Amino acid sequence: MSTRNHRRAKLTDLLKTIYATPLNVHKNNLGIPLDLSYITTKLVVCSYPVTKYPKLMYRNSLEDLVAFLNLRHGPGNWKIYNFKVERGKSDYEDRDLEELLRSAVSDCSKKSYFSKNSTLAAEIDCVLNRVGWMDHSPPPFALLQEIIDDINIQLCRSDSCVAVLHCKMGKGRSGTICIAYMMKYMACPLSESRDLFMNARFKPGISRGVTILSQLRWLRYHEMFLYYEPDVRTEIMKQLANSKFKIHSVQLREPSSVLYSHHCVASIKLQLFNEVRDSVIDVATLETDAELLSNPDNKTITICFPLELDASDIRLEFGISARSQSLMSSFTALASYAHCWLNLYWETLKCSRENTSDYYSLSNLRCEQAAGQEFFFVMKWSELDGTGGTSNRGLKLFESLTLKWSLV
Repeated sequence: MSTRNHRRAKLTDLLKTIYATPLNVHKNNLGIPLDLSYITTKLVVCSYPVTKYPKLMYRNSLEDLVAFLNLRHGPGNWKIYNFKVERGKSDYEDRDLEELLRSAVSDCSKKSYFSKNSTLAAEIDCVLNRVGWMDHSPPPFALLQEIIDDINIQLCRSDSCVAVLHCKMGKGRSGTICIAYMMKYMACPLSESRDLFMNARFKPGISRGVTILSQLRWLRYHEMFLYYEPDVRTEIMKQLANSKFKIHSVQLREPSSVLYSHHCVASIKLQLFNEVRDSVIDVATLETDAELLSNPDNKTITICFPLELDASDIRLEFGISARSQSLMSSFTALASYAHCWLNLYWETLKCSRENTSDYYSLSNLRCEQAAGQEFFFVMKWSELDGTGGTSNRGLKLFESLTLKWSLV
């Protein structure tokens, strides 16, 4: 496929250029307008490509993206990693990508990605890896490692190979993976990796790159993980996969006076990813009741909920609602929405005081627990994630929280 045959001037090109103004977009000489940034020579980040209007007017075109990758890097040398699990009418399907690849191979008479009799399900994996999760969230820790290991395999195939990462905007989810990859396979410190991503993806002063606090917490877990030698990391992942926990309580320090007004109720939800990771499921919901709020002079509210979990990646969500429907509209202005993700295994290790070489093992951690060591997680209200990936948490419900648990 020649560049001249592929590209004709389009009225939407200007709109796409304007839409990508805040981004540090790669200026290609092929005449293809794409929101696409080279973080390194082999690591590419872009916003998600589409196939239908109206989003095709201002989003990346899947056809344009495939044409660019084939012309710039060559068929068979690139692989797309799609972290956008939410699906829209304009989003591309696996079949769309396969048809473009077959068409490109037919045009340039080069070796196909697919044999004539191959099935899409059997061979699409060589050009596309759909490993998405909910927006404004970190991935499960085990999935984080799987993704960056797969990216490394792709890039090590040859010096010509590239990995193309996208979520929705090419910011939070793509940035988290990109930074984690550079930390693990380029021996780049966390702070330096964050700066590399920010400067390569965004124009100066526009964005700080990955800013969602739970995603940054995951990168600090990843940083802890990389302190260990590779053979130890393998054992740690086994320990993480086998870990089970019993949640004991959540303590709210210096609760807001609005909780004692008796007109509203604060709720705490403990949540896990659902099977496809496009949403969360509530495994426990607790509310502040009259007994807990009977003494407004108390500086803490402790809510107990003995609950056993066999997952280490959890989400705590905090909210407020009116006690009666008639008062619901009055509390619209008092809306409160805050949450955080944490990994109980890594937080358990952070509490450990053992100095043995294998202190990370569940058996040693249980022994430490039996000797009186408590496991807990403390976070200030200001350190929680807000709504829609912002710092907007609404009405402040407490100064800080303490979650306590034990190993099962």
